[in-house]
Amino acid sequence: MNQSEGRASQIRRRLPLVIALIVGTIVWKGGFGFFATSRDVTWRFNVPYGDVRKVELQVWREETLLRREERMFPSGVSEELKQQVVLRSGPHRAVAMVWLKDAADPRVFQKSFDPGGAEALVIEPTP
Repeated sequence: MNQSEGRASQIRRRLPLVIALIVGTIVWKGGFGFFATSRDVTWRFNVPYGDVRKVELQVWREETLLRREERMFPSGVSEELKQQVVLRSGPHRAVAMVWLKDAADPRVFQKSFDPGGAEALVIEPTP
C-alpha cells in the first residue's frame, strides 16, 4: 500500500465523525430555524415603566399558546422584561397586557413576528 492509499483510508475512517459533527452543530443551533430552539426574547413597551404594576406576556404560534408569564411590579419595572421561549421559524404572535398604576383595565399590545434563525429577539408590540 502506497502513501496516497493510506491517506485516503484515514480520510474514509474520519468522514463519519466529521459528518456527525456538522449535523450535530446544525441541529444544536436550531437547523437554521427549522427546529424549535430556546431563544431569548426581550419585551419593550412604549409606556412609562415606573407606572407598570403588572404584565402578562404571551407568545402564540397560530392557535397554540407557547408561553404565558405573569409578573407583578409593586413599584414599577426596573429591568428589561426577558423570557426564554422555545420557538422555531415561522409566523408567531406576541401579546402583552400591561396594567399601569391607577388603571383598572390593561393596555393590550400585539405584534406578529417570525424569529427565523435568530437566537435573541426584541419584541416591541404596539397597542
